[in-house]
Order: sequence, then C-alpha cells, then structure tokens
Amino acid sequence: MPTIFLVRHGETDWNREGRIMGALPVPLNERGDEQARGVAQALTRYPIAALFSSPVARAVQTARLVAERLGLPITEEAGLTELAMGAWEGRYWNELESDQSRRSLYSHPLEARAPGGETLAEVQKRAVAAIENALVIQNHRPSVFVTHADVVRTVVAHYLNLRITDSQRLCIDHASLTIIELTPTNPHLIMFNYVYSQDNHPPD
Repeated sequence: MPTIFLVRHGETDWNREGRIMGALPVPLNERGDEQARGVAQALTRYPIAALFSSPVARAVQTARLVAERLGLPITEEAGLTELAMGAWEGRYWNELESDQSRRSLYSHPLEARAPGGETLAEVQKRAVAAIENALVIQNHRPSVFVTHADVVRTVVAHYLNLRITDSQRLCIDHASLTIIELTPTNPHLIMFNYVYSQDNHPPD
C-alpha cells in the first residue's frame, strides 16, 4: 500500500501581506526557511523513497531543504503547481472583496476561476494524476510531494471522498505535513497538517 507525504511550502513575505502569488517566483522568507528545515527533519523519521516538487520557486526552495536532509534528488512535477491565478497574480486579496469571481472561487470550485486562471476542480484533476503517475514510476514506494495549500486540500478531498467545497474548511499551514496511506478501497488519513517543532515530534 503506497503512502504519500504531502508538504506545503514554507512562508513567504507575500503570504504575510495577503498578496496573490500564483506561480510567481516569490522566495521563502526567513521564517519559511526555518519551517522548511523543520518539516525536513520530521520526514527523516520515515522511509521516503522519492521526492517530487511543484516547479514554483517557493516549493522548490522548500524541496531543496528536504532533499538535503533526506539525501534524495528532486523531480519537478508540473501537476503539483499552485492554482493558476491569471490576472490576479500580484494583487492583494483584500482588493477583490467585491469581485464576484473572487467570491465564487471557493464556493463554486467546478466552474469559478480567476480571469485567465484555473478552477479548483482542474487543479485536483492534474494533481491527483501527477501523484498517481509518480507512484507508478516509483513502484508505489513512499514519496514526498512538496506543493501548495489548495493542491493539498484538493488531493485530500479526492482520496477521502470529500467535496471540493468541503475541503476549503481544511487548514493547511506552511511547511505542514499530511500523510495518506492509499489502501485499495478506503485510503487512510494517517496525519493531517502536522507542523514540526522540537517539542512535538511526529509518530513513527
């Protein structure tokens, strides 16, 4: 039974500012770097065989710190990319409070999108396909996927048979770890949104 380890990238200054990044190359800030090192430490407790990352800069930067700790190469996977935000990239979320498309993005995930962007349903489809293809290539060995909050949410929703709209209530913190065991019938959520600290180690 394959096990997948889903990791959100560490914090950036744009996260703090409420600014929309999409695929823009925004780097981790100092706290984000520390967070990434923490989740890398947490992952040393598991028999990880492969490491995949979104090609977006903040995810790759996080994955590099994980790769250094685990001694694994990184395979960039386009299917793990952040939700495309189109014309909204670079803007602030609070600028869009009265925008109908903004209000619909998470309430109507099958059809709502930013201008020139993606729906959450499209993100789910490509992310799940990327993960399952990666597992086939790795002969279903335990693998880490460094990605983004909306990608983690939609992947969890897929394997736990949740509606995408319901998944928006799931909190996915920076550099958090979520683990799913992909059983043939009912996948098991082993760990959800774990954030490493020296006083709070994950279970073996």
